[in-house]
Amino acid sequence: MNKILFKVENRKKYDSGYQESKVNILIDGRPLAEIMKDYEMPMATKEGSPGLAGDYHAIAVSSSSLKQYYLGKVEADWGDEKNKTAVLGCSCGTLGCWPLLCKINVQGARVVWSDFEQPHRDEDWDYSIFEGFVFDKQQYLNAIDALANA
Repeated sequence: MNKILFKVENRKKYDSGYQESKVNILIDGRPLAEIMKDYEMPMATKEGSPGLAGDYHAIAVSSSSLKQYYLGKVEADWGDEKNKTAVLGCSCGTLGCWPLLCKINVQGARVVWSDFEQPHRDEDWDYSIFEGFVFDKQQYLNAIDALANA
């Protein structure tokens, strides 16, 4: 199984009491953006834009809904079937500009990230053979709790 770490890059607190955390994701000790860069490089190079491979950054998530968000229960309305969660976003700060999407499903004692998608690329960017990630549910929940308390 994979191991996940959610890392707070920045946390903002607003006068209204609303808080959001800019969250980066490490899987098995590697940034998710770096993992995706390795996978996407052949596709990006083929279209003549190698700089697009893995060009993702941490996203801002409401601090009050971190657990729901990373369990795929909040805002899972991205992608072709509107059933995916954005796990990384664009360096410009606009999530919808260049998001990395996946399905997040709890399956018994596991949390599975599958069916990755970059919605702004055509069918030449094929994620069908990208295996995704399988996490131990308790380790995953502990990582979310650590994020909330960071």
